[in-house]
Formats: sequence, C-alpha cells, structure tokens
Amino acid sequence: MEVPLACPGLKRNCRKYVKGPARYKSAAPGSAEPTGDNAEAGKLSQDVVVRCDTSEQHISWTLNGDEEPMAELVPEGQKLTILGLDLPATGNYSCWAGPVLLDSTYVVLSNTREEEINVSCQAESYNGSFHCSWPGPASAIFRARLIRSDGSVGPWVPVAGGQGRFNASLSDPLFCPFGEELRPLQLHLEGLSDTSYLNLSRHFFLRDIVRPEPPQELMLQQRGEQLQLAWAPPASWPLPKSYFALLYHLQYELHNGTQVEQFVEGAEEAPVPAGAGRVRISCRDPYTPPAWSPWSAWMGLGAPQ
Repeated sequence: MEVPLACPGLKRNCRKYVKGPARYKSAAPGSAEPTGDNAEAGKLSQDVVVRCDTSEQHISWTLNGDEEPMAELVPEGQKLTILGLDLPATGNYSCWAGPVLLDSTYVVLSNTREEEINVSCQAESYNGSFHCSWPGPASAIFRARLIRSDGSVGPWVPVAGGQGRFNASLSDPLFCPFGEELRPLQLHLEGLSDTSYLNLSRHFFLRDIVRPEPPQELMLQQRGEQLQLAWAPPASWPLPKSYFALLYHLQYELHNGTQVEQFVEGAEEAPVPAGAGRVRISCRDPYTPPAWSPWSAWMGLGAPQ
C-alpha cells in the first residue's frame, strides 16, 4: 500500500513511501541520497544481498557512481553480496549493462539504538489529538502512525522536517475524554536517512502528555473596594468545567520588584494583592503529572475594564 509523503525543507524528491521492511523509490544513478521505493536495510557487520531486476546475465555494479568502491563485494549473476556491511558500504548500488542503467537499490544500516532518539509528545487537551517532535539526521525522511486506544492501527501520516528536527500531528478519533485510559497509545515511527533505516515505537497515556494552553481573557473587575482578577480557561480545554477542572498559578509582580505567588482551584477569579503592578497566569490539570501551561503574557494592573 503506497502512502504519499510530504517532505518540506528536504532536498530530495520523496514522492512515495511504501509499506514494507524498508522499500523506497530508487535514487538517481550515482546519487548518494535515497529517494524512493527500492532500499535494503542491513545490520552492521552482516552480509546484505542486493538484486538487479533484469534478465541480463552480464552486468556491472557501481556504488554512488564509483566502479571500484571501498567495500567488499561478491557479484553473482543478478545479485550482489555486500560482505560485512559497514558505513562506507552504504549508499546507492546501481547495476548496468554497458552504459545502460538497469536498476538501483539504496543500502542503509538498520538503526536499533532507539534510546538515542528523544521523542517528545504533547497534547493540549483530552480530545485525542497530540503533537510529537524529535531530532534526527538532516538527510532523513520519516513517516508515523498511531496504534489507538482500542488497539486498532491508524494510517501512516507524513512527517514534516527541516534542519534536523521532525514533527508529526496525530489523532485518535476513538478516544473518549470521559473514560479511564486502560490501554496506552503507541506511536510508531519509520525513517530513512542517507546511511541508516530507523524503526521505533513509543508507548504513553494521553493523560501523561497533556499540557494546556495558557488561560485567556484576563480582566480586572472592581468589587467594592477590592480589585478582582478574572480569567477564562484555554479555548482548547474540554467542558464541562466541573469535570475537567484546572489548577491556576498566578504570579504578581509588585511595584517594589518582588513577586507574589497565588494558586486557585475550582474558580476563575481571585483578589489582586495590594501593590501589584502586573500579573501573568498559568494552569494545569490538578490530577495529572505537573505539566504547567506556558505563561500568559504579562498584563498591567491599571484601571478595571
């Protein structure tokens, strides 16, 4: 099954990314970068067999356009065995009948060191949608898919990347914000760079990656002689408020430069301390790990609105 892959910011033509152990469209003759659906991923120091899709019996091979590459190769008919795959032996293998190009296969190392890739995921609420980002080789292309909360497998989705950073947005349409999470979500990533193939998974509960947006609509109100600050939950936070409570953290800066902290739960207003010159506010779900939202912008405490 072919899945289109969008690769903004990359210098290659990555037109298709197809399901399989690592099959991509072949690179141009002599190219040192993969671009498609004919690739082989091999383990370090193990032999890899590359096949030429042809009926020709007398063929020759090149690696990245070099007829005498720094690799130990054993040609036999339409196949080529790479002995003890290492980094210098990776690249674009092309088979030829004289000057005619017959086929190309891109060979990469299979990367099993998952712990070296730090995948960070974050959700703004409990609607089942979240965003993930991770570092990777600047030459890489990735795709991602989600194994949902009910165990079903979602489709492959393209990954945006540039300058060695990759981003994907995924959603579980079956996620119920009112139910207890019994099964973790599973993020599955596949990537191909100019030297390696990456295949890794991450498991997590949505409740553990929720980080709300900042509270909004800060407003001053005069209640007799007392000045009150009121606000609203983030626009993306689910309702009803009685079920999806928020803990608010208010930080006031007094005119003398000192700061005063205030925490409010179950309400959306609080009295303003005497001498406060400006305020900002953050929030989090009080029942999950302490992932506070970003701070709102500072608001000056002038005349009530």
